[in-house]
Amino acid sequence: MAKAVDFREFTPRNSRDDLIRRVEQAPVEHAEAMLATYDLLQQLYEKGIIDLLRGLLSAGDMVVERLTDVVSSKEAMSALRMVLVLGNVLISINPDELHAVISSAGKDAPPSLISIGKQAASEDAHRGMAVAVGLLSVLGAALNRGQASKAEG
Repeated sequence: MAKAVDFREFTPRNSRDDLIRRVEQAPVEHAEAMLATYDLLQQLYEKGIIDLLRGLLSAGDMVVERLTDVVSSKEAMSALRMVLVLGNVLISINPDELHAVISSAGKDAPPSLISIGKQAASEDAHRGMAVAVGLLSVLGAALNRGQASKAEG
């Protein structure tokens, strides 16, 4: 035979009461985290970071506009391009070979001029010297333009 099922009335929990209960229990359950948070907050206050953040928030759109002006400037774009080019060159260098060259330079007696000349005669050394001379030429031209613009101003 079938058994009768008791009729239950659904009563949703009061979410406000549940939130109040959770807030009251939070200091007990998370005491260490709360203390660490207070310590962090005090350090941020002592270093002036909270005041800085408050100022940034009050400045609002003006800070964003200034940052976009700086980032979109010709100088920033050139610097970013140079960092990318130099980054690609650094990625292509074998760190093991670089470490071997640097560590061998300080161990033994300095190499003779003849052994240095043999190294300088390799194709890779020629490429490296060509890049170095090219970089010096570009740097010298930039310095020359800088001196010329100072003389005009």
